[in-house]
Amino acid sequence: MKRLLFVLLVLAGISVFAGAFISFDSFLGVGVSQRLIIEGEEKQIDAFTNYGVQFNFDYGLHRGLRFGAIVSSQNFSMRFENDSLNFALFCLGFEGMFVMDFLDLVLQVSGEGHWVLGSISCEDGIPSQANYAGNLFSGKVMFEKFLSENLSVAVGGGLKYILLKNATLSMDLTGFVPYAVLRIGYSF
Repeated sequence: MKRLLFVLLVLAGISVFAGAFISFDSFLGVGVSQRLIIEGEEKQIDAFTNYGVQFNFDYGLHRGLRFGAIVSSQNFSMRFENDSLNFALFCLGFEGMFVMDFLDLVLQVSGEGHWVLGSISCEDGIPSQANYAGNLFSGKVMFEKFLSENLSVAVGGGLKYILLKNATLSMDLTGFVPYAVLRIGYSF
């Protein structure tokens, strides 16, 4: 009982100093190490890009630990062995972030996990329903500058790990994508 009371008091104390944060990220990444297997045969990837947007809803301390939810659209384009594949994933995820002062900026170090909720594929310019499932995990470092008391802009980069499957195409895709991020944020 004492432990539960202690945890509740700590959470109540943190909530006094906590705030809500929303942000909009746009990102662009280029694959450096992927493994693509279609119908049991490994394919050589010639070009791989990942781009998209995500919305973050965080709650926590202005300087310290924050947790939140993510809604994202992840777009992928790859070329392999005289063929190409373009698809978009709609994801829901979580984020843990630590925020601290760094010179005149604010340093944000975060980790994310995304689950694929839906997907769309595009072949010959015609969008169609796709059957992608899997997860994406990433870590990133951002440098934030406040433009006003509540509005901020941040730039940074990170590394994303992709773990996707498509049952219709008998496809497995894994790999790492370094990416750059531009963020616009607002704190309440």
